[in-house]
Formats: sequence, C-alpha cells, structure tokens
Amino acid sequence: MNNNIKEITILHTNDIHGQLNFTVGKDFTVHGGISLLSGYINKVREEKDVFLGICGDILQEDIRGSDYKGTNTVELINYLEPDALSLGNHELDYGLAHLLIFKTCFKSPLLCANILISNLEQMLFEPSRIYNVGGVRMLVIGIIPEAFFNRVLTDEFCRSMLTYKDTYEAIRDEIDAHKDEHVDLVVLMSHYGIEGDRALAENMPDDIHIDLLLGGHSHILMKEAEVINGIPIAQSSYGTVDIGRFDLKVDTENKKLLSWDWNLVEISESTSSFDYGVDDLADRVVFNKKVQSNSSKVCQFKETYTQKSRLFESDLGNLVSDAFADLYPVDFVILQSGSLRQEACGPIMTEKDFNALYPFDDKFYVCKLTGKEIRDGFNYLFSLKPDGSIMGGTFQYSKGFRIEVDGDDCWNKGCVVEKIMIHDKELDDNKTYNVGLTKNCVKGFMKYFSLDIPEENKNLVSLSTYHDLVGYYLRYDGIVEAPKKGRFIFKNFKWPES
Repeated sequence: MNNNIKEITILHTNDIHGQLNFTVGKDFTVHGGISLLSGYINKVREEKDVFLGICGDILQEDIRGSDYKGTNTVELINYLEPDALSLGNHELDYGLAHLLIFKTCFKSPLLCANILISNLEQMLFEPSRIYNVGGVRMLVIGIIPEAFFNRVLTDEFCRSMLTYKDTYEAIRDEIDAHKDEHVDLVVLMSHYGIEGDRALAENMPDDIHIDLLLGGHSHILMKEAEVINGIPIAQSSYGTVDIGRFDLKVDTENKKLLSWDWNLVEISESTSSFDYGVDDLADRVVFNKKVQSNSSKVCQFKETYTQKSRLFESDLGNLVSDAFADLYPVDFVILQSGSLRQEACGPIMTEKDFNALYPFDDKFYVCKLTGKEIRDGFNYLFSLKPDGSIMGGTFQYSKGFRIEVDGDDCWNKGCVVEKIMIHDKELDDNKTYNVGLTKNCVKGFMKYFSLDIPEENKNLVSLSTYHDLVGYYLRYDGIVEAPKKGRFIFKNFKWPES
C-alpha cells in the first residue's frame, strides 16, 4: 500500500445518559453496559488505530442524581479513555457551575466552539483539537445548537458574560486557526439531533470543507450513515447498547478521505467480552461511594416489616425476593435469608436503611433447572445430614413459588417435601425453569442442594443486586405493602429439645 494511504477507525457514541448497566433479553443474551462497551473498545484498539468520541449527554439528572450528581458516570467514562467529548444539553442539568467543575474532572477534552466569554473574546471550552491517529491528522470540532446554550442564560451573570457563537462562524474560525498544521480530516462532533445535523450539512457554506459529522440527541437506530451535501452523518442510539464505527481510508498527501464504511455495532456478548476492570471500578465508585448522606427517602412501607427468624418465611424476605423477581426474567427467586441483615425495617425506608437491610452487592444469575433437579435439590435441603442438621442454608422465596414441608420427627428422619408449586401448577419434573439466584447462592448451590449447575446453564443478568434493588423501590411512588404469606409452609416443626 502507498505509504500516504492510511487506514484508521473512528468509534463514536452519544446520549449515554448515565445508563451504565447492561440489560438481558428474553433469550438471556446480555446487551449493552459499560463493561461490554469497554471490552469492545479494547478489542478494536488492539486491532486498529482508533479515535473514540462521545457526542454529548454523558450526564443526566436521574433517579440517583441526588446522591452522585454524575461522579459515578465521570469516573467510569474516564476509564474508557475517550479522545474527545462534546457538549450535550444534559451536561447542563445541574447548572453551568457544576459543568465547569466536571470539565476538569473529565480526563478527556470537552470540546465546544460555540460559547464565548464576551468581554475577554475567549472560548469557555476548548473549541477544537488536532489528533494524530495512525498518521492521520484529524481536526475535531465540538458544536451545539443555540437552544442548548440558552439554558445557561437563566443566570443573570451568565447573560452578561457569555455569547453564543454561530456554528458556521465557529467551524470556519477553527479550520482557519489550524490551516498551517497539515490537517488531513475535519470532523464535527455535534449534538444537534438528526434533523439539525441534516440541516447543518445541507446549508454548509461552500468555503467550509467537512469530512464527517458525528451526531447525537435523537436516540434513533440508524441502519446506515446518511450523506447530505457530500458529508457522511451518523450517530448511535442511546445508552451503551451500541456504538458507531467508521472505517476510513485517507490519502494524507492530498488531504483527502478516499473511502469510508460505517456500521452500528450492537454491544453484546456476541460482539464483545466483559471488561472486569471496569466492573471492579463500578463496584467502588457507583455502589460504595456517596457524595451526600444516605438520608434520602427510598420508599415507604405500609408498616414496619420484620424477619425475626431466617428459618421461616418473612415479610422482608417476600418483599425483597419479589423485587428481584420483577427485575429479572425468572420463574421464581431463591434468596438466602442471611442476605437480609435487619430484623425490622420501615415504615420509612432511606437508602441508609436499605444498605443496612441488604448490604451485600452481588451479581445475579438466572439458572436453568429442570423440575426434577429442583425437586431433588429441595429433598436434599430438608434431609437429615450426617452432622444432625436438616438444612445447610435457609431461604426466602419469591411470588410464583410455593413449597410445603412436613417437619414431623425431622431431627430423627429429616423433613418431607410434600408439594412444590410453580405459578399455581404442580412442579413438572420434565420442564425447565428459570431460577433467580445471587452469585453467592450459585457458588454454594452444591452445598445447599447437592446440585452443581453447569456453566452453560448460568446466565449473568446483573452486576449489582443492591443497586438494582434500591432503584426498583425508587421507581415506586406508592405505599409498599408486603404480600400475603404462604410460600413456605413448614408444618409440624419443633425445635429440638436441649
């Protein structure tokens, strides 16, 4: 190949909105999440010369905003090591002062060529930067529409100090400022939305040459890049479920983009692998670190609910296991009673209270078990063990599950499992069920139920049980009432005489 012909890759995403967790489809395929996204970026970086850009709306004032105000998102985005960030409307959710602090917290430059400090004739943000990517010198310019700038004008001081610079004027000035620096490509990072990007490209003045426009804001699922007025335009959709990819061939002698190919790459287990380094970081900065107190109200129970004994069904056990059953694609959940660490909670529940009730952040799995395996497992659980015990573990169960056990003479013969019902139907030995378990329960399943679950039958669906649990109750505005008991019927049980 001619030494002046270079091949590089541009990866771009947008509108992450703090959505850093993956989701699980009905087929248990994992989609999105910062761990898989990081894994994909790392894989491409090993193979290609790469530029990574994030086109706005990294932050968002969301349900966890009162605790984090973006600190969790910033540290995890820094882990990805993007080459450039551009400004979106949601970066202003907490006001301009907050954004200026976070401009420094981001290790990557936050580019915006539209906001001018009027009296100083100086840009508030770095407007553009040149990147050398595999021998290609790229001028990258960040732009926003005037409507987003107007959000800062609610503050009187900002109105007196800041001016919006017309986008075409801003692009022209940045290209002119770097005209002697041998630029091979000019790339815009926009948050205009797809309609705005189309209009921007269609009306591009003849004296301005743009090679690519990377966009955001619309949350659309583009099947292919659009070409408007000779300018390829593309954006990824929303969150971390996919990433845009341009593969370019550039003639650096003639400063010309020879060819390009664009794809929207789905972030899933089929295209990537988990980056456990970012998982470890998430455990520290998202789930353990707070920038404010945990006194904020999470939810309100109808009354104070209890778990006086780990052996028996409890109100708290039913509430928490039901939340997991709603969160994940399961037939029922088996939850270790010992994971609930408070004997009484409510009626007002703060996040601090939840942390005391359920302090163990854990991964969550959906495991495929046949009816016969479930039946045999519970027969073993309640059998008399060589050490004289009848249960190696104690559990709470979600809605959709009911077990009846006769404990008469259990200390001499073990208990008898009389009936197991799944969604009001007798357990079918030949049917396969989706059983929800925390990682700790999966690891101890052989000990508890004398059953080893094959790896291919374990489907990881969450990296944070605590975080998901709190989020579940945060989304509920009403009074939380414990369901009626009747999932674990333990008949004729008596404690052994001392």
